[in-house]
Amino acid sequence: MKNLFVCFAVLVSVLTVSCSKENEVKPQAAPATAKTVNIEYKIQNVSGQVGVDYIALNASGALELMHMDVNRTEETISFSYTSTTTNAYSVTAYNVMPSHDVVQVQIFVDGVMKAEHSVTAPGQSAVAKGDF
Repeated sequence: MKNLFVCFAVLVSVLTVSCSKENEVKPQAAPATAKTVNIEYKIQNVSGQVGVDYIALNASGALELMHMDVNRTEETISFSYTSTTTNAYSVTAYNVMPSHDVVQVQIFVDGVMKAEHSVTAPGQSAVAKGDF
């Protein structure tokens, strides 16, 4: 009986040592692929005299806050941007002279409106923004 226990112990130790655990292969996340988005800001106003601050591409291709004065009732600013992440986009418009005239801004991403805002109170700004 003693020999049986010894043989059993030897057999268990041999099997334990000879069996090796396989390394578990974990799935790797695919590298992020760059995606091009088409951004369009639409500014509409009654007065025809608005200031506009917006995020767009600068000369080196980076997103940057820019400013322009618009002297017409409609303006469209559009650009394409390629990135592996979502980015913050924003457009703000306001009457240059305090007025109750309506100012409206909209953001379109790939032709789909994602954000809009309008104001009629003097001194206030219409602001549309978001991460897309």
